[in-house]
Amino acid sequence: MRLILTAVLALIAVFLLRWWLPGDRLEQSLPSLPDTRFNYTLSDFEARFYAPDGEQELLVSGPRLVHDQSQRTATLDQPRFRWFGQQQPWDGRAVQALFERDGDILTLAGDVHIEQQSERGRHQIETERLQHLRAERTILGDEPVRLTGPGTLLTAGGLTIRLDDDTLQLSDQVHGRIHRTQP
Repeated sequence: MRLILTAVLALIAVFLLRWWLPGDRLEQSLPSLPDTRFNYTLSDFEARFYAPDGEQELLVSGPRLVHDQSQRTATLDQPRFRWFGQQQPWDGRAVQALFERDGDILTLAGDVHIEQQSERGRHQIETERLQHLRAERTILGDEPVRLTGPGTLLTAGGLTIRLDDDTLQLSDQVHGRIHRTQP
């Protein structure tokens, strides 16, 4: 009887030791997961982006978003967008938008139009390309731009819009025409 009891205890000790020691059991116990990188297309796309304080900072929508996993980008056809700043939002449209994954950059390309309504009237910007840098809350343009507003026509080689303080800065070959408007 003592021999059987010693054999059972030895067998239990071997099983406990095998279980306790690292080995290939971890690899066998985890299920194999599928590769999560894939291409996809979404219809009637809409996305809302929020600042760390919970305030909405960007709304983007469009009829079709196409994700390309090899390029790590998503392309949105005929985007409509709204940037929220300190005052009135900037609303706009373009031919195409490109989201760069892990870069927090939204690039708008092709016939880009944005506008902002203020107490003095509507201000419009037209260009071929803009980039929204979400982390900096800045919109940059390095293509020729045209800015129109009540009694104002300005052209420049580029622009910067800072959404935190609603400032617009024109750069490179700035030309303007200002007409006096009646109150």
